[in-house]
Amino acid sequence: MESCPPPSSSTEDYMMTRAFAFTAALMALLGATLCLAGLYRLIRGWFTPFSAVGVLLRSTFVLFLPLLSYMLSHVQGEGEEAKVPFVLLWMLLMELIRKKVETMVSSAQGSFSRAACRFRLMDHSDEVTRLLWIGYLVYTSINGRSTDQQQERSVLVMAMFAILWSLALAKLGHRVLNKWMAQGSLTAASNAHLIAGYMQYIIDIEEEKRKTGDGGSGATGASTDPMANCPYVVMGEEKLVFTKEERRKTVGQRRDSKVVTIITPHCGYGVGNFPSDQDEQSHVHLLFDLNKVKSLVTVEKLWHKVEEDRRLWFFFSSKAKAFVEHLHLLCLSFSLFKLLRRRFEHYPMVEVGSEMARRLMFQGLLNNPDRKPEDNALRAFRVLQLELVFLQNYYLAGLPVVMSAPWLFVINFLLSLLFVMIYLGTVLVVVLKYGQFGTHDEHVDIGKYLIITLLVTVTLLAIEFTEFVTTYLLSSWFLVHLLCLDTATGTSRWNWLTKPIIYCFIAFRFAVFYALRFILNSLLRRPAKVKNIKIKQVSILKVCESTHELFAWALPAVTLTTEAKMEIVESLKGINHQDTCYARLPHISGFNGGGKTAAEIILACHLATELLEMEHGNPKNKKHKQQKQAGERDPQSVAAKLSKYCMYLVARAPELLPDDEIWVSERYEEVKTCLKEASRRRCGGACCGGARRRLCLEAAKQMKEGELKDPAAWAVVELFQQVRERDPSAAWKELADFWVKLIIYLAPSNDVEGHAKVLASSDCDLITCLWAFCTHTGIRREPAPKQVEEHGRGADEPRGDLV
Repeated sequence: MESCPPPSSSTEDYMMTRAFAFTAALMALLGATLCLAGLYRLIRGWFTPFSAVGVLLRSTFVLFLPLLSYMLSHVQGEGEEAKVPFVLLWMLLMELIRKKVETMVSSAQGSFSRAACRFRLMDHSDEVTRLLWIGYLVYTSINGRSTDQQQERSVLVMAMFAILWSLALAKLGHRVLNKWMAQGSLTAASNAHLIAGYMQYIIDIEEEKRKTGDGGSGATGASTDPMANCPYVVMGEEKLVFTKEERRKTVGQRRDSKVVTIITPHCGYGVGNFPSDQDEQSHVHLLFDLNKVKSLVTVEKLWHKVEEDRRLWFFFSSKAKAFVEHLHLLCLSFSLFKLLRRRFEHYPMVEVGSEMARRLMFQGLLNNPDRKPEDNALRAFRVLQLELVFLQNYYLAGLPVVMSAPWLFVINFLLSLLFVMIYLGTVLVVVLKYGQFGTHDEHVDIGKYLIITLLVTVTLLAIEFTEFVTTYLLSSWFLVHLLCLDTATGTSRWNWLTKPIIYCFIAFRFAVFYALRFILNSLLRRPAKVKNIKIKQVSILKVCESTHELFAWALPAVTLTTEAKMEIVESLKGINHQDTCYARLPHISGFNGGGKTAAEIILACHLATELLEMEHGNPKNKKHKQQKQAGERDPQSVAAKLSKYCMYLVARAPELLPDDEIWVSERYEEVKTCLKEASRRRCGGACCGGARRRLCLEAAKQMKEGELKDPAAWAVVELFQQVRERDPSAAWKELADFWVKLIIYLAPSNDVEGHAKVLASSDCDLITCLWAFCTHTGIRREPAPKQVEEHGRGADEPRGDLV
């Protein structure tokens, strides 16, 4: 039998070029989509396809590199000299894009910790090796193989490649330098340590004021709003510590009375003493110059400064008030982000549970008397969202979002701009030196290679533009920096020259932001609501269906309603009235939850809620819409959505629950198996979907005690039967109150890594927002009475570990 002849060189080259063209076109399309998604995310905040596009772009990039290696060896083996420069251009450009693409799909492992900004030379060794190898290929492929006739046209091409390679090396050096400087920067890697010392200083002042009867912060002053008197720092805390030169000058001199040593007592020596407050956190020992405290930019200063400048935004008419409100919340969120960083980097949060922290979060954020309840609820969740946005951007960015020095940002922008300009110039030189679209002496058709090169260049431009706009120019980080520069005291020349520029840029950002939002609303034909929180939904009855298993990866998500936010805020304010600040496990009449874990309670009560929802119908009917228009509350919608969200935590995020992950997964699988068997016995496998769920509902209505051998299953049926006999309004109100209190009970946790995974994979989540709030205020789960006696907790000790 004769073997098939191998493909010819022209056929193989044609197939290779087609594969290259398809991959490059796909990368360019994804790069442009990434740019649009980045702008969309900038406007809307969360829940955009930004991460999904990054995954697809990285997958396409992985396919491109093997093709490049094979293509280079192929064209060199065939002696096609005109194609070699294009392949080298692609390799050089891919190496520049590679690092940016890889950081788009970051992992939570090790990211949300002190190691995020730690400099390790080994992290950059692969980049250096690849860049040196590309430099070697450029030299040997263009200069090393040139004949005497080709030497003249190779000189200019070689010079252009040398400049490109040098710029790529300079950008690598820029990344390394930035990471090295960030490691020791007091505004980057060492900032959490500094914030811990500053908050210890604030707590000491609060204690002194309480002893002398001054009443602490916010008790006196022009404003009684705790937000307007908040001492939390926004920027400038690095000025409190002495530099190396200042320490050298003060050696042997008498220390100023304003130079004090700040320590965090009872921290750093608690290994093995679980559970204790925060003594397992790192110890802080800093030398502060209190003469510089007045130069700090705090929330209080920014709050009053924005109020003073309110008249500058009047020309924006009705949007001025909303813009000023946004600036207030942005500054507070940035300060809270700095405080929350200590939780991830294991520094003590000494203010947790203090009267100052609880007054700020409960009275200032949740219970502002000058606002409506719904406005307070929306504002509270917006602050928590923005705080988590800052946290995610800091830990998951390829480079620290705040550069270690301003000049590094300028160099980064100039290097990128210069590289793109010289790259396009090199492409033009290669086209002129090695061929043209028609006939050439060497009969080389380079049109298809030029198109591929331009497509890859478009990808680079899209990524660079997205990074520059979303990470720097229009980012919330940059806006906070500008506000701090405007608030900081300076010389008269600074005030007259620089501050007008700051005002103009803030106004420009405001106009661009709302213009983009208007365009987005026009394209989508619906408003882009930036205050929405999406919560994923899992129904235990639908999970048991075979059709659901095929699409288990696509979980539905619904918007957390304003009513649900208001209910959560009201429940949180009720916790503040307690001396212990405990979140207690809620109870529902008709269900004995004694001795049961949180996962068991969720599984049982969720199933009863699902059956009751089927009994009363979908809450989106006309009657409920009329109630909503009339201003009446809809507890059925709140209970149904929070019930399915808690079920999502059991099914997909058990690490966020207080129970063991493996144990929760086993209980979940047991309930699924039990429901599948029960439905199979009822319908004999002849029905599915809604018909099967209706059969389960009818069976639960008619079932009597003794028919179920499993006590847990009978407890669910008994709860459903008792609830359905009550007045529907009262029943749904009780269920809504139960689920609201349960989600608050689940929020406090010491599992920082679990919430880090949520932030790295699915952006903002309801339980992560509540976890951040509980962390700042010191809300804890109520321990068992035996634990209270054993640990010696009392009403006079509201602070403790966030269990």
